[in-house]
Amino acid sequence: MKKQKLVLIFLIFLVLPVVYANEGHMKLLAVSESEHGYVGNIADLYLELKEGSGRVFLDTFPITKSDTQISTRFAKEIACDFLDMDCSNIDFIYTITADSAIIGGPSAGAAIAVLTVSMLKELEIDEEVSITGSINSGGFIGSVGGLKSKIDAAASIGIKKVMIPKGERFVKDDGEESVIIFSEDIISKIINETLEDDNGTIDIVVYGRSKGVEVKEVSELNEAVYEFTGMLLEEPAGDISIDLAYKDTMKSLAVLLCNRSKGLLEKVESFNVTNKTDFQAGTEEDAKNFTMLSEESFANQRYYSAASYCYGANVKYGHLLLNLQNLTNKDVLDIVYSMRKRASDVDDEIQEREIKSITDLETYMVVKERLIEAEDYLDRSWLDINNTGDSLYNLAYATERLYSVIAWSNFFGVEGEKFSFDKEIVRQSCIKKISEAEERYQYFSLFYPGLLDSTRKEIDHAYADLNNSDYELCLFKASKAKASANVVMTVLGTKEEQIKDVVEQKLEIVKKNIAKATKDMFPILGYSYYEYADSLKDSEPHSAMLYGEYALELSNLGMYFKERKKAYLSEVDFAEIDVELLYALLFGLCFGFLFGYMVRSRKSSKRKGKRLFIEIK
Repeated sequence: MKKQKLVLIFLIFLVLPVVYANEGHMKLLAVSESEHGYVGNIADLYLELKEGSGRVFLDTFPITKSDTQISTRFAKEIACDFLDMDCSNIDFIYTITADSAIIGGPSAGAAIAVLTVSMLKELEIDEEVSITGSINSGGFIGSVGGLKSKIDAAASIGIKKVMIPKGERFVKDDGEESVIIFSEDIISKIINETLEDDNGTIDIVVYGRSKGVEVKEVSELNEAVYEFTGMLLEEPAGDISIDLAYKDTMKSLAVLLCNRSKGLLEKVESFNVTNKTDFQAGTEEDAKNFTMLSEESFANQRYYSAASYCYGANVKYGHLLLNLQNLTNKDVLDIVYSMRKRASDVDDEIQEREIKSITDLETYMVVKERLIEAEDYLDRSWLDINNTGDSLYNLAYATERLYSVIAWSNFFGVEGEKFSFDKEIVRQSCIKKISEAEERYQYFSLFYPGLLDSTRKEIDHAYADLNNSDYELCLFKASKAKASANVVMTVLGTKEEQIKDVVEQKLEIVKKNIAKATKDMFPILGYSYYEYADSLKDSEPHSAMLYGEYALELSNLGMYFKERKKAYLSEVDFAEIDVELLYALLFGLCFGFLFGYMVRSRKSSKRKGKRLFIEIK
């Protein structure tokens, strides 16, 4: 009996890994290059999770380009952020295999993210569903090429449903459908020009239906996971509950800056200039347009937007005012010196502030960055002293930047989520964010050298802040650098006429993230940038995209000061175990018990019969 128990235990341990396996699979839609152009292809994507230290491994056959390796890391990072999960104790081993060489790039990003989420949540994937699309910040699914060829490939192996990025339903049908290949001339077209829209387009949804494939547009990771698993992991975005303390403080800030606009305008008008130069007339007109926009925003209770527009008006009025005063070089240098002294005093006051809450931390970040920027423009004004136009503009910009620092300082001490401020936590957060920004910069530098020069400078500034132990400012600058790179990732392959739709989709994701963040704290920076992006989306969609990315990066600062849920592979959620496999296990156990009982009974009967025979004899 003891041996039977040991055998039974062995069988249990043999079957359990089948019930709870840390390996998943999905079919990838890809394209290959042939002598006749691009053709659809199928690849297999596997993911194995092992206890480890957050490393990402990728094995491919045939070998793919390095951009596939980096986009795989992005997909894993985005999946973990989507689940608000700390994945630092798991190693991710991805394998991509295909019969022939496939075009590299980010088009597998969405599929990799879906498979990663499903594995971490132990969700079963429908193998008759597939997806093509890049994966970007916030879980946004971006454009890819080769859709018609990929639908052909899906139909050839019996895939019933294919998800494509939203807005990609209609494609050019010229017999050789375009595929996103990363080259400098293509990216230049994407970002700077309107792509040609020749006659002859094909409806991918209708085309898929003719092939027996349902084609569905999706815009974000949550939708894609639902189509694969039937599980909706996030509810639709609700309205953002605006914190009253934030609203009152931002309103007073807007009033302060907008009253300054009125005062500067009065000073300009006091010169009674009748014959205005083109510069004077144009600058005043720009300032008045900013003022009009600020009034509209204020009436709609968009106080950050109102403050931003008034700030823009103040720079214009300040520049015009300096121009009207006919200042000598000595006058300009005296003003620069005076402003430098004032900036130094403000800096001393900021350094004495005690950071007690997330709101204090965010306030420190924004005022410190603006103060440094004001000092930088004061230096430029001094260096350009012989170039009157540039010198006066830089002085006006520095003056208004310093004034906005004083206005933003009102947020210090505003009620916010309290936390034990640990410099080491902020330092580690800064390093992590620099790493994420650096990874994106290196990714694009492989294909578009010089495209993200401004991002490179921002990263370098973050490194400098890290070395100077100003970890708060480092985190802020690295977050903005990452956001700048994310903008490029989002617009890759997007036609100019689609930009506004992409901005709308991205802002909806931002809204959802902010609504979720407000359950723990109100992100004053994230919400401010979101509000401003929303006000710009119709008139300046590219700027709206940038501020939307800023909002996305800065709406979750609180996550660095709370314990994130870790993913433990040893934890089995029995509610999600495959029922058929569980029945098979139970059947095997019952059969084992029954078989063991029968064998034991038979042996017992033989022993009894033998003893009886001996006794009779």
